Amino acid sequence: MPNVVPLPDLTQLIGLCEQAGRAILTVREAGFRVDAKADASPVTAADLAANEILVAGLGACSTLPILSEEGPAVSWRERRQWRRFWLIDPLDGTREFVDGFNDFTVNVALVEEGRPALGVVHAPASGISWAGTVGKGAWRWQEGEPRAIRVAPRWPPRLLASRAHLDATTRDWISAIPGTQLERCGSSVKFCHIAEGKADLYPRFSPTSEWDTAAGQAVLEAAGGEVLAADTLEPLRCQQGESLLNGHFIACASGAWRDRLAAVAHRAVWNERKPSVE
Repeated sequence: MPNVVPLPDLTQLIGLCEQAGRAILTVREAGFRVDAKADASPVTAADLAANEILVAGLGACSTLPILSEEGPAVSWRERRQWRRFWLIDPLDGTREFVDGFNDFTVNVALVEEGRPALGVVHAPASGISWAGTVGKGAWRWQEGEPRAIRVAPRWPPRLLASRAHLDATTRDWISAIPGTQLERCGSSVKFCHIAEGKADLYPRFSPTSEWDTAAGQAVLEAAGGEVLAADTLEPLRCQQGESLLNGHFIACASGAWRDRLAAVAHRAVWNERKPSVE
C-alpha cells in the first residue's frame, strides 16, 4: 500500500493560515495594485502570495487534492471523483481588503463527501483564528491560546449581513422579524461571530462560491450551529456539480428554528411581491 501522509491538526493549520496572513499584511503595508479577474472580481498580490503559502503548506503535509480560488481551474470530470479535498480561499473579502477594512480572512476547509468537516478561518488584521472539527468542537485562538466556543441562540435574532451585499431580499428578511438587530461586516467572520455566540443569523441571497463559505460553515457547525439552503432548509452542501456557486443560504445559531425561518422566508417573499402604495 502507498504511504499516506496523515492530515495536519488544527494547530498546524492555524499556523499555516497565520503565515499566509502575515504575507497578506506585508503586501498591504507595501502597497499593491488591484487587478480584475475574468469574472470582474478583484485580485491582488496579497491573494496570490497567500495562495502560494497555503498550497505549498498543505501539499507538504497532506496527499489530498487542493481546490483554491486563486489556483488553476479543475474540471468537474476530475473533481467529481474527489471524496476528500482541501477547499481554500487565500484572501476572503478582497473587496474589504482593497477598501481598507480589516474584516478579511484566510479560509481553509477540509471537505468530505460533499460536507465541510473541518475549517480554519484566520483574520490577519486582528490575529484571531477560529477553527473547528464537526462533531468534535470549535475554538477561538488569540495570542496562541485556544478557547472553546459555542453558539448562544436568542430570538429576536442578532442578524449579520454583508457590508457590500445588502440586497432587497435581505432587507425584507430584516423587516419580517420585529426586534432584529443588524450588524454589517465582510468575509467569513460572519459565520464565526455566530459560532462564538455574538450573533444568530446570516442570510445570504447574493452570489457566493464554495470556497467563500466552507471553512466558516465547518466552524459554525462544529460550534453547534447550522448552514441551511434557503429553499429547502436542508444543510448546505459542496461538490454538487460543475458550478462552484452556492445557492442562497441561511447560517444560523440553531437548526431548531426551521419553522420560524420558513415563516420569515414566506413573509419576506410576500413583502417583495406586495404592490407599493404611493
